[in-house]
Amino acid sequence: MVYQVLKVTPVSVSAHPVITNHLMELISAKERVLLQRHCEQVELTFGVVLCEPNQPYRFLYFPMSGFISLVTKLAGHKPLEMGVIGNEGMLGVTLALGVSTAPMQAVVQGKGTAWRIELAELQQLLPECPQLRSVLQQYLFVLMAQLSQSAACMHFHSLEQRLARWLLMSNDRAHSNSFYLTHQFLADMLGVRRSGVTVAAGVMQQNQWISYSRGNIRLLNRTAIEGLACECYQCSLDAYRRLLGEPLPDTPIRLLAEQGTP
Repeated sequence: MVYQVLKVTPVSVSAHPVITNHLMELISAKERVLLQRHCEQVELTFGVVLCEPNQPYRFLYFPMSGFISLVTKLAGHKPLEMGVIGNEGMLGVTLALGVSTAPMQAVVQGKGTAWRIELAELQQLLPECPQLRSVLQQYLFVLMAQLSQSAACMHFHSLEQRLARWLLMSNDRAHSNSFYLTHQFLADMLGVRRSGVTVAAGVMQQNQWISYSRGNIRLLNRTAIEGLACECYQCSLDAYRRLLGEPLPDTPIRLLAEQGTP
């Protein structure tokens, strides 16, 4: 069987800010130590594919920074993003149901770091870690709710609202006001033409809500973008919080964004 595998590089912990995975923080220290003993910390590179649909996972990922897109593909159409996983979640959570096959393609959308574990090792660990198994099952329920919300959002809400939602989701998971992407990449993720994204992003830039230059987007006024986004952004956060608590505590970075500080 042929896998499309990311080129990942072991990362020095001291080289990156201390950002943890929220699901790991919800389990006991004993289970967390046991889990991390079987993991390696790796760097995720923008645009690299982590898994393909209907293929067994080779590795599972607990992101600490950066974010991963869950993408579905139909014959004759460009890939469409259905969900995003950051340090609030895990790639490969269907393993909690005993399913080791990926339902969608996963692509690194924002570079960062993650804990990576081999599929077979996590399969062996789950019976020994009841808290981890319970947390993963709860997260799987939340992820299903978020995927359903995204499907409705793409059908009923405008491009401008969906773009605002996507920027907020990326801001939350990037742990930074700035991240890199091209208009074409963003258009592919939203399932629209590049010209539509260019117009919508241009309006935001004219209003000084964002700045954009050579693929680098910087949020300047998060509050204004929140006002433009559809209710799906808040609904997804609420679905997570009801079962798993607050995934993204306020940081100085986010506070600056809310105040409109460049």
